Amino acid sequence: MAIETGTMRAERTSAIDALHAATALYTSAPVVEALLDRMGWPDADGRLLDPSSGDGSFLVCALARIPTRPGDFEALERVQGWEMHPQAVEHARERIADLLSARGWSEADASRGAELVAHEGDFLTSDPRGTFRFVAGNPPYLRWGHLPPLLKETWSPVLPAFARGDLLHAFLDRSVAIMPEDGVVGLVTSDRWLFNATTTGLRRTIGRKAGISHLARLDAATSFYRPKTRRKNSAPRVHPVEVVLRPLGGDMLELCGRPISPDGAFDEVHDGQVLADVATVKLAPWLGPKGIFLLGSEQARALPDADLVPAVDSDDIDPETDVLGPPTRFALRTTRDAEPEGAVRDHLLSSRGRMPKRGRLGRWWMPPEAITLPLDRPAILVPRIGRRIRAVRLPAGVLPVNHNLYVVAGQDGRSLDEIEGILLSEATQAWVVRNAPRLEDGYLDIRAGLIRRIPVV
Repeated sequence: MAIETGTMRAERTSAIDALHAATALYTSAPVVEALLDRMGWPDADGRLLDPSSGDGSFLVCALARIPTRPGDFEALERVQGWEMHPQAVEHARERIADLLSARGWSEADASRGAELVAHEGDFLTSDPRGTFRFVAGNPPYLRWGHLPPLLKETWSPVLPAFARGDLLHAFLDRSVAIMPEDGVVGLVTSDRWLFNATTTGLRRTIGRKAGISHLARLDAATSFYRPKTRRKNSAPRVHPVEVVLRPLGGDMLELCGRPISPDGAFDEVHDGQVLADVATVKLAPWLGPKGIFLLGSEQARALPDADLVPAVDSDDIDPETDVLGPPTRFALRTTRDAEPEGAVRDHLLSSRGRMPKRGRLGRWWMPPEAITLPLDRPAILVPRIGRRIRAVRLPAGVLPVNHNLYVVAGQDGRSLDEIEGILLSEATQAWVVRNAPRLEDGYLDIRAGLIRRIPVV
């Protein structure tokens, strides 16, 4: 067995501190109480585990619901919490000890009892003792790429690939994995695991054992009392939901990989046509910073021999009428099999130093994302960010840019007018509000995959 050195301990402490600073998002008592009610805690013979117990919100609320006579350490074994951050563990133990002291426990017994409940350890690599009928908590939300390197090294060997997109995914997967046949998992989570394409494997894996018996949105402004580091009095940058998972059977929502709307999760599933059956939806290219492949009028005039395409972005749309104004910029189109010459070559070589690293992975004369959209016919531009779907008519020969959405008629004979009608219908607007990922200030993240799934009635 390898001996942990002082340097290794310091590195681990630093990594855990960094993780805690990024994920310390504690749940308010009313939300905890409501979730415990939905789960049916306490049950006569059930034990409860909080896999990421933080300062002990779930532990204290769970203990307050069961009798714990002074000195009855066996009763305390019904509730257990795991937490990696030592200061959070100490805070949780202080709160538990205060609860026990108020019930008549001696100071020494209350301190010992608190240590039996709140454990310092890693739920993802440790083995909590015994069987837990209830798993309840608010696991951490943090993308894998943002984890401290030391923790990536620790967790990579034990986590399946489908559970590595976000730390939340790993906690969800393990919580369901340890759930017994009569178990229930109740968690406060961010909403994106329910509908992101990258979490299809996670949903499918969880769905082999459990289904959703309850799902509802929470208010980020009132659900957490210690948000991540943000401006004073501002809500955390997360869109939370409460979700209750139970073993398969009965009246519940199945998890089978398909995206799930937190707002319309228990609506009737649409099995008919979707927009992808009647239209082609593509993502407009990102050409990099202005002044390289995306040029203003004056720059375009300086390149008379260039292959230039009129280009538009969402700021070219009149916000009152949703009418597209005249193009004010041009996209410089190049081809992979021919290096440019003359003024175009000089322009690209002199400006490529301003291209971000992610845009400099291919040939020096090609933009970060190639221009491949079929511009030979009219289309519809749908802005990626908005409070609703906006369908803006796009003339033939005009290129949308910066990941706005490009919609053209498909092969089933529907006209562009009909497709526009579908996009702007009240039913579609309501469906998008239910299904689109939330952004700040009421805006929605309107993605190509979302548009393709719009039901066609």
